This record gives sequence, structure tokens and C-alpha cells, in this order.
Amino acid sequence: MQNTGGEPLLDALERHWGQYRKRLRACRQTANEDNVHELRVSTRRLMALIELLHALAPQATLLRIRKSLKKQLDGFDQLRDTQVMLFESAKSLPILPELEPFLAHMHCCEQRLLLENQSFIVSLYQPKLRRKLKKAGKHFKTQTADIDLKQALPSAIDKIYGVVINRYEALDPANPASIHHLRIAVKKLRYTLLATQSIDSALSETDSSRLKSYLTRMGDIQNSVVMLQTLELFFEHRIPAEIAQHYRHQQQELIDAFMKCCSEILEFRQKPGNELFSSNVTHQSATTSDA
Repeated sequence: MQNTGGEPLLDALERHWGQYRKRLRACRQTANEDNVHELRVSTRRLMALIELLHALAPQATLLRIRKSLKKQLDGFDQLRDTQVMLFESAKSLPILPELEPFLAHMHCCEQRLLLENQSFIVSLYQPKLRRKLKKAGKHFKTQTADIDLKQALPSAIDKIYGVVINRYEALDPANPASIHHLRIAVKKLRYTLLATQSIDSALSETDSSRLKSYLTRMGDIQNSVVMLQTLELFFEHRIPAEIAQHYRHQQQELIDAFMKCCSEILEFRQKPGNELFSSNVTHQSATTSDA
């Protein structure tokens, strides 16, 4: 990668914006689970790239764009959680018949949220967001005219990885929230790497599939946390003993399995012939925005 200023990142930004718009159009036509998932993924990649641009050349406009995209992303959270719990309760119904009223409730919630999401999706794209993106891009080009991406890009990603390490060191198996905090940081790292793969061949060698597998383990734990919290509310804090025992045992098994392999994230410190994830990465404070 040559010292070409920040233009390669702006080219990547244009591609990810186009992908975001494509996924949004698909959702407007059919807001099914697959299309919503693809829109969420493209939104996360776009957000990750915007945050990276801000890390290299800070400007308020980029933060405002990220805030808008984050709000859009959050709008799908309740539907996504409901569909996960609907699948889980339907799967467990044969061994936990006491879940039947909860399953019926989840079906009603899903139908309501699907209707609400249709109007939500229509409202997502706003022309002023595109104008803000163009304005930020022009300013970024000026700010980074002399930037050396070969040095600046790995350095910025190392800082993101520093947050991952901080949260890894704060892991507490008795506190599922600490696992969720690590998950957020690793998710940001993965989407940043995916967003920049076309810019630096060294970054493209990073094993994104391993990060995805790592995230899946933590995601299963978070799903179990949400499931138990929702069951508590539905049964008014009087969950049938069989249900409580099943999901608490399941959650503990997930946590135990993750803690046995959680140190895998340390393997991303160093890639052969690559300065990315250097072993002397500076630990960063965990105040980076959560996505």
C-alpha cells in the first residue's frame, strides 16, 4: 500500500454506502429475517469504517452520521431478540411444555414488531444523511492528503484491539455483562477489519471466520441472558422451576465452555510479517463507543 492519502478509504466508504443502500432497498421490498440481517451487517460495516475515518481524522460530522446509523441499527434489536427467543422456545417446547403461553406471547410480539418495522424501514433513508456523508468525505480528503495509510491504518486498528484486550482482562464468568462488553469490542474489531480488507492485503489475511466463531459463542451467552430476563418479566418473577433450571443450566454451560477458550483472542496479537496486532499493543481505555 502506497502513501496515497486517505482516498482508498473514501473509495471503500462509497462501496459500503452502496451496499447499505442495496440492503435497505431489499428490506423495503421484503422485510424478512434474512434481509433484515443483511441490512444490519452492512450497517455495522459502514459504521465501523466511519469510526475508522474519525479515528484517523476526527470531525464532528462523522460522529453525527455514526449516531444516525446506530439509531437505525438499534431499531431492529427488539425484533431480532424476539425472533431468537421464538426459535428457542419452539425448540424447547417438547421438553418444557410450560413454555406454551410464552411461545404464544412471542408469536404475538413478532407479528406486532414486523408491522412496526415495515414503517420503520421506510423512514430509514434520509437524503440529508447522504449529503452529510459527502461533506465529511471532502473534509476527510483534505485532512488526510499527506497521510501514510501503511502506518496509520494498522495503528488505528491496534487501538481498537487494545480495547478488546482491556475487556478480555476484565472478564468475570460470574458477570455475563463483562462477556457482553468484550463481545461489543470484538464485534467492532471484526467489522473494521472486514470494512478495510480491500485496502490492505495484510489486513485481508486476518482470519475473520475465527473472530466470527468467537463472537458466536459470546452471542449465545447474551441470548441466554435476554431469554432469562424476558422469562422473568413474562412470568412476573415466578418462572416455573423446570424452565428456570433448564435455562440457568444452559447459560452456565455456555459460560464455562467460552471461558475455556476465551484466550483465543490473544492469538490475534501478532500475524507473521505484519505489524497489525503487535505484541506490544498499548492498552486503551474501554470508553470507545459501543455499537
